[in-house]
Amino acid sequence: MNFPDNPLLGPLSRADFITANTPLVDTIVYRYFRSQLAATRTPRSDATNDGIIGLINAYDRYNDASVFFGTFAFPHIYGEIANALSRRPTSGVRIPEWLYPLIKRVNSAGLADSSAEAVALELGIAVKRARQALRCIRISKTDELAEEDARGQTDDYTHLAADEFITRLKPKPQRIIRMLMAEYTQSEVARSLDMSRQAVRATILRVRADYERYEKISA
Repeated sequence: MNFPDNPLLGPLSRADFITANTPLVDTIVYRYFRSQLAATRTPRSDATNDGIIGLINAYDRYNDASVFFGTFAFPHIYGEIANALSRRPTSGVRIPEWLYPLIKRVNSAGLADSSAEAVALELGIAVKRARQALRCIRISKTDELAEEDARGQTDDYTHLAADEFITRLKPKPQRIIRMLMAEYTQSEVARSLDMSRQAVRATILRVRADYERYEKISA
């Protein structure tokens, strides 16, 4: 027999409630973010996964039965999606955090129009890294990006370096990692997704090993 995690929201468990209300997330994505998804070339499923994090946050924080849940949940869902999309350049190129300092160096040295080989030689970096920076500069116009310190004052982007890797994950591992990034414990993730804690832990270990291999390939 299932017992509700939030009695104010009926008899369903958290996992069942989230599943049942995922159409609310889909509606918000479709109604408010279609143009941004197109501009950033973001898969709709990515926005839905971000919105589900907001839905879970709303479920956990809902404590006033006089307020319609959909009204309460809307800013949580909308905010998670909007925050995730704000980290995507409108050109559709996702820029890892570690690449920003290199982009600034290239721009400061006046090398934005140089070849990757010339940039690598001038800055003492690998040609592959130089090519990545030049591609972002030419496509995303990163000379107009806000300074790194200014970006850090408003949002915590410490996970942005791994964001490109996370988007490659299958939906369930991606959801687990994003919940952990949102400061849920492994036990809370397991309960929310109707998994065992051991299964969550095993997923984390697999993702960590995959990320280490990914990092070596990308370096």
